[in-house]
Amino acid sequence: MKAVALVSGGMDSTGFSSQYAARGYEIHPLIFRYGQKGRKEVEVALSLCRKLGFREPVVVGMEFMGELWRGTQLTDERVEVGGEYRPDVVVPLRNAVFLTLASAYAHTVGAERVLYGATLSDTEVDAATGWVKYPDTTPLFSSLLSGALAVGHFNRLVEITSPAQEGMDKAECLRRSFRTMGPLIYETWSCYLSGRAHCGRCESCLSRKEAFRRAGIEDRTEYEVGP
Repeated sequence: MKAVALVSGGMDSTGFSSQYAARGYEIHPLIFRYGQKGRKEVEVALSLCRKLGFREPVVVGMEFMGELWRGTQLTDERVEVGGEYRPDVVVPLRNAVFLTLASAYAHTVGAERVLYGATLSDTEVDAATGWVKYPDTTPLFSSLLSGALAVGHFNRLVEITSPAQEGMDKAECLRRSFRTMGPLIYETWSCYLSGRAHCGRCESCLSRKEAFRRAGIEDRTEYEVGP
């Protein structure tokens, strides 16, 4: 069994991939450089994929997307990285772009699944806007995209799978990933920036802290700003 995995270096995507490796899947990682401010995540992802025994990662250079994805916290230097959720933290249809490329790669290597790290926590509704916080993380989105891509290639279905589709929020995904990764979970990188340590202030760092707290697992991550 084979799976192509989108691995960002974060604990959701890396951990979920390790869960599937533990189930006997051969993991073919894809890592994207897309002009993100958190460039450190790429080197972390490469290191962890190798430590976890995945197949050699493929790094896809898409830095030009930074020119298209303007006005977002993750890719636009003019937009400050904030500490609370705002819609400008969402990179428009980023998962749609990445999952489409991953599905094409899956046909090449003969993989049955594409994995990505969306959890039920990402599908929560933002009280201020009334919209799902990260629209391209919902199980409905993944299922519809899987079906559309199958139609586009001889009706050959590659199933797009995520923790959200398996009923896991961020804390539950962390619990299961800790069983398969052990202390390597602390080497994952969640920060939207690329400092020496996690900034501890951005929305992603705050979500990481909360996940460890809710999972009941000691958080040994080094933060510039502590819990």
